[in-house]
Amino acid sequence: MGIPVRTEVTMDRQAPHAISAIAVLACAWPALLLATVCLLPYLNKPFVIDDPWFLSMARQIAKHPTHPMDFTICWNLNPSCAKAYVWSSGNSLMGEVAQGYVLVPTVLTGAHEWTAHLTELVLVWIAAMAMASLVLRFGWDRKHAMIGALLLVAIAPFLPMASTAMPDILATALAVVAMERLAAWKAEQKWSQGAVAAIALGLAGFARPHLVLLLPLAAFYLFDNAHPREFFVQFRRRSWLWSPVLAGAFLLLAIIAATREHSLGVNPPPLVSSGHSLAPNLVAYLLFMAFPLPLAACWLVNRLWTGRWMTIVLAAAVALVPLICRLPLALAASCAVFGCGALFGLLLEALEKRDHTALFLMLWLLIPFPIVFYVDLPIKFLLPCMPAVIFLCFRLMEDVPLRVARIAALAMIVAGTGYSILILRSDAEFARFGRDALYTLIRPHVAAGERVWYTGQYWSNWYAPLAGATLTYPGGPQPEPGDLLVFDVFAGGHILGGYQPLARFPHRTLVDVITHKYRFGRTMGAGIGLYSNGFGYWIWGFGDSPEDRYELWRID
Repeated sequence: MGIPVRTEVTMDRQAPHAISAIAVLACAWPALLLATVCLLPYLNKPFVIDDPWFLSMARQIAKHPTHPMDFTICWNLNPSCAKAYVWSSGNSLMGEVAQGYVLVPTVLTGAHEWTAHLTELVLVWIAAMAMASLVLRFGWDRKHAMIGALLLVAIAPFLPMASTAMPDILATALAVVAMERLAAWKAEQKWSQGAVAAIALGLAGFARPHLVLLLPLAAFYLFDNAHPREFFVQFRRRSWLWSPVLAGAFLLLAIIAATREHSLGVNPPPLVSSGHSLAPNLVAYLLFMAFPLPLAACWLVNRLWTGRWMTIVLAAAVALVPLICRLPLALAASCAVFGCGALFGLLLEALEKRDHTALFLMLWLLIPFPIVFYVDLPIKFLLPCMPAVIFLCFRLMEDVPLRVARIAALAMIVAGTGYSILILRSDAEFARFGRDALYTLIRPHVAAGERVWYTGQYWSNWYAPLAGATLTYPGGPQPEPGDLLVFDVFAGGHILGGYQPLARFPHRTLVDVITHKYRFGRTMGAGIGLYSNGFGYWIWGFGDSPEDRYELWRID
């Protein structure tokens, strides 16, 4: 498997006139096989972290399709239960409701873990097929299409997020489909292509709200060059070419109006947006460009091979400062410097050359950047931008010998797959610990006729009631003396700045504790944060934490 020299250098040149479904499948099948083999062992992986939020939304949609957020839920950041639309300012855009609709078949068929994961696997297949087709649409050959689809699947956290019920694979699939159909529309102007592009563009923001920015990105892509003075001329000459973008925007507004509860605003509630997160989120975004995304590595190889030593020396000197000074999180800061160097260098080069292709890819890569003001910026928010990373790596590796490019492609696929498998294994252990601990602590006491309560915390919202426990929250039902209360220490609320549920019950006696030692790596806690950089910058690693436990208390 290698990267040959391609005949069409940029996507602004003429792509193949006919791209058949058979050709796309021939390029995508290794990625489809890789994803299927890696994910099938985790079909019965328990729901984890935010999965219950979207499953609860799916239950609500099954009852009232036009009111997806009109359900009550207790969550870690709030001391009391509230309607889901309170968390999203009443706006379905901020509620990420698309995943709720996708999970409706799951809840209608018994809400089994394997049905949700099979749904995610189908979305993985769609994303891989669309990626292979997009590579061909942008003028690259079939080997590049095969490698592009493999990289999309292999690079973390694509496979780990595909083992959840969260909306990140849906968002990625919509983004890739939207751009692939838009590229087909630009080349062939078939209305069926424009219609699918419009639908995907309009729906993408409902999977992850920052993907609303795909609309202006798509508008920019439809121009022929990056000269602003020519934009008006091009638009006036072929204004109909932008009809999928306008249709996508109208679809977006129509769905917001049809499913909103109280507001058309798009601002997140103050509880989940804060300027205090700006610095760590910025570091996380830049760090991800260096690891696990391969952009900084390809940029480094390109600069070394083309003899731009001064750029490398300056970046290395700055990156070594945190290590020499032994600053906290020195390695993360050093990687962030290299990520910043790659990102800033590529952006400056694109602006200097007014390279339409490079600017388009850089703008695509910058779509998650506004999230630096959010409460956290996990790597999963960057997944819909993975195609841009892959195309930028393709362009960077054009300047190196073919043999080096082949080795680099193989190394990225193998290393990415191996790293993803490690994350998959550790995250499945994390999910099983949560479910099994709840069942172990709750079921025997419920069977014995005792009443067990739980507070709303992550997957306790899903598995605690299945085990027979009853929800308690301020202003709601309260346990009486003699009742039992199960408590998830890891998700106790104080980690993310929320309240401490046990403080409501000062008179209590510890009955039982279940702890856990991770055997080979972990994905959350002890400085590791796959689902939130608020827990750590690395998405997999080692470490033990005193918070890896579930407690059972008797109320006195």
